[in-house]
Amino acid sequence: MTMYCHRCGNRLTTESLFCNRCGSKVPNESEDAPRAAARRPPPPPRPARRAPVLPSTSDPEPIEVYEEDYPERYEEDYRDEPAGRDKVIFSITPTFFEVLPSYLLAVVLSLIATAAVAFAGSNFSYSLIAAAIFFIAPISRHIRLKHTVYTLTATKVEIRSGMLSKTAQSIPLRHIDNVEVSETLKERLIGIGDVLIDSAALDHKMVLNNIRNPREYADIIMEQLQYWN
Repeated sequence: MTMYCHRCGNRLTTESLFCNRCGSKVPNESEDAPRAAARRPPPPPRPARRAPVLPSTSDPEPIEVYEEDYPERYEEDYRDEPAGRDKVIFSITPTFFEVLPSYLLAVVLSLIATAAVAFAGSNFSYSLIAAAIFFIAPISRHIRLKHTVYTLTATKVEIRSGMLSKTAQSIPLRHIDNVEVSETLKERLIGIGDVLIDSAALDHKMVLNNIRNPREYADIIMEQLQYWN
């Protein structure tokens, strides 16, 4: 194999250790190989292999519900409540016809008092005072009726009354035994009446007094009772 000096280019033999022209040392391939290997950077580490993730085939354990956790579900009279628990089916007040006779009587008495004052030649203010007294009773009764509300929800029938001090009476639908309608001849002619709600849980019947179209509202209550019977 022909070799040449790496500095001056002089031709050398394979046994030459130094150039016979410039005196430079001839590089030895066996010595340079370990040095080159030492200068070579180490290869980067190989990433660790991840084990494949297999989907779980086991089913989740079922959740058991015990009787002592929800005792109300095992009562004899328990029923699943219908949809819209707080939904108001209707909310009505008694009609004006209940106080109409009181207003008519107050008008008649006021006219009589005015005529008496005029016949006696007294001050007209006396007739105004008398009229105000006659109208106190029908006006107070009218206000009381306006603050009496009959409400049917999906779970109960409720009666609320009172302007300053409120009173309330309610009965769950599942405790209602019977619903009746009471109408006199006069009430039937003008289209009003009473709805009577009977229940063993009450000492007396719950009455929705003087409401318009009582049969219609009684049918609505009976329709809601179907969810509980």
